[in-house]
Amino acid sequence: MVTCLFTGCGGSSEEETTKAASTKTGGDLVIEGLGTDQNADYSVEGTVTIAVDTARATDYEALFDALQQAYPKLDIQFDYFSHTDKDSAAEYLSAKASAGKMPDIIWDEAATDGSLMTYISQGWVYPLDEFVKDDPDFKYVPENLVKNYTFCDKLYALPHQAQFEEMVVNLDVLDALNLDMPELDWTLEDFEKYLKAATNSTYSGIEKLFQIPSLVVSAYNPKDTVNGYNEDTHQFEADAYVKALKYMINLRAIPGLEAWALRRTSTGDKTDYVKKFGTDEDNAAFDKGLTLFHGVGTWELADAQSRWSDKNWTSWTIPQNKKAKGVMPYHVDHCFMTSSCENTKAAWQVLRFITYSSEGNLARLSMYDETNAGKYATINKLYYPTTTNPKVAEKFNSLPGVTEVDKYLFKNIDKCRRIDVEKIVPRYNDIIKNYFDEAQNQATDGTSSNVEPIIKEAVAKANPEMKKAWEDFEKKVLKVQKDFEQKHSK
Repeated sequence: MVTCLFTGCGGSSEEETTKAASTKTGGDLVIEGLGTDQNADYSVEGTVTIAVDTARATDYEALFDALQQAYPKLDIQFDYFSHTDKDSAAEYLSAKASAGKMPDIIWDEAATDGSLMTYISQGWVYPLDEFVKDDPDFKYVPENLVKNYTFCDKLYALPHQAQFEEMVVNLDVLDALNLDMPELDWTLEDFEKYLKAATNSTYSGIEKLFQIPSLVVSAYNPKDTVNGYNEDTHQFEADAYVKALKYMINLRAIPGLEAWALRRTSTGDKTDYVKKFGTDEDNAAFDKGLTLFHGVGTWELADAQSRWSDKNWTSWTIPQNKKAKGVMPYHVDHCFMTSSCENTKAAWQVLRFITYSSEGNLARLSMYDETNAGKYATINKLYYPTTTNPKVAEKFNSLPGVTEVDKYLFKNIDKCRRIDVEKIVPRYNDIIKNYFDEAQNQATDGTSSNVEPIIKEAVAKANPEMKKAWEDFEKKVLKVQKDFEQKHSK
């Protein structure tokens, strides 16, 4: 049985937290092997409450319908809470904790303000080690992601889907310039060649270069990500970050390569941007189809298909390190069980199903296949699982509309680096704001000779703060773990 609770937080009204009408438009999903997972326990029963953000795409509905089919003895209840600009459940969980009415599972949390770290340090999250230790399917969760959600040697959350940064390629511009598509594992050197080739009196290589340093840090050092943060050492490293910034500055110095840079120069009473593209509107060069590249995220592809329907384009991979192919920037969303959960046996079966189990992933992917076409009004063409299970990979690769780009991204999910580290690093946003935002602006507002001393100084100041942030966080977590063990050993 599936029921819904409409619970507001922070004074929100019931209307704000009511989920959209069901998108189911046809019969039940046909899912091969549903209910035959040898690693599942279908005997569990009782009530499990799952909290869901109202802004989440409804493409998860088939997953939960399949869950109910596989576990008929479970009473699944949904508690919908209001979306926030930080993509966080913090207000909702704070209200629930105060009221002593926490849900059992949080589904698809993607907080960009480090809320997960707060939940853990507050003792709101149930450690999962006892559940995953004997589960054969868990070995398919990429090691890099397991590390992301392991704190003080305890696993606190599980990834359930990835999203990737991509590069849009304008195919008409490519044809007009008589250029071939790059390889999926193209390099920064390749990217530069394409940008230069696409820069002339008519076209520019790209509208804006601002995000390039964040996207290509890993191409200089596969162990580093945005702002030079190293997920393994929990410290910032200057070398790759400096190289990524210099790369952008040197590209920007090529006249016309970055359309936006033409706004900074003028001849007469018009900027060179207006002279070349006829208007001063934001992203006008791209909108008019006069740039070869543009940035996009896989989460916005469905909307992009509509917004850019007047253009002939395709999405492509981000350039990579030729010695570390497949290392690309991605985002990951997670789910977790709350520490107040009483029916942990049942809740675990739910959490397992909706994150890494082969059964759950096959169920969710099945809503996009030809057999089930039209049964749900899907928003996205697919989703990217965070398991390397061969059965899941086979299903993913078989879906209609899955491109070679999609297959390449999914194949390399165990190599990629988090560009959304603010989700899994304590005080990350504060430290970036305090030490890097202004430093990067200063470093890139001039020649490449300014970059190294400015960034090295920022790194030197930021690292002690980051070290302290981790020490403070881990001190709280160790106390939480001690309290948890005392409570659950009774």
